[in-house]
Amino acid sequence: MPQQIKNNPRIRAGAVVATTVGLALTAGMAATPASAASSGWWTSAGNRAEGYYNSGNGRVYANDLRKDGYSAITQVRTVRDGYFVADVKDTLANGLVSWKTPTLYSRVNFKMRVCVVKGSQAPTACGAWHQFVK
Repeated sequence: MPQQIKNNPRIRAGAVVATTVGLALTAGMAATPASAASSGWWTSAGNRAEGYYNSGNGRVYANDLRKDGYSAITQVRTVRDGYFVADVKDTLANGLVSWKTPTLYSRVNFKMRVCVVKGSQAPTACGAWHQFVK
């Protein structure tokens, strides 16, 4: 960078403002729920199962990662009142995923978590609830 640009207070001030705005935008995005398109793979406690919501095809996925007698379950609920939307269960740790295509309405806040479950017992070793908006 040429010396006259480094010494120009207006350019230095602009760089500080740009950096501050960039940091503010980054912090703001981290505090908002993930969009449905970027929900990413979430895992259960102990990384025994994983789940995902894909807005492109509307599917909710579950993937059992260990052959330990437990199945993976991805649960989707509404954020507002916790209403059931979908449970997707994958019973085989075979590298293939199980999926369902539930009806998710636009501009509704949803939450999902991934757990493991044995038979018809209640889910255990659940990861945190993660919010997304369709």
